[in-house]
Amino acid sequence: MEDVREVRIIGPRCTSQEALHAFVAKKLGFPDYYGGNLAALADCLSEMGVPTRITIAINDYEVEPGMQAYLLRFVQVCAREAFVNENITLVIEHP
Repeated sequence: MEDVREVRIIGPRCTSQEALHAFVAKKLGFPDYYGGNLAALADCLSEMGVPTRITIAINDYEVEPGMQAYLLRFVQVCAREAFVNENITLVIEHP
């Protein structure tokens, strides 16, 4: 049976790096040892595969001023992992 997981990230909810990683980890079921940073995100995403299908949807880029650059790097990590893993889909939604 296929495992399908989805996380929908809405920009205004991205108040800090810690909050973003905690939300994503919970929604995608990352292990307790998840490091809560971009390297750990890449590691966990690269380890997920068949039968797990993941959709990461970014809904809005209007984030806290201090989070703009970080969210862009977050999206870049997700895009790279989606490029190499056909079971990961990255969706950028515009309001």
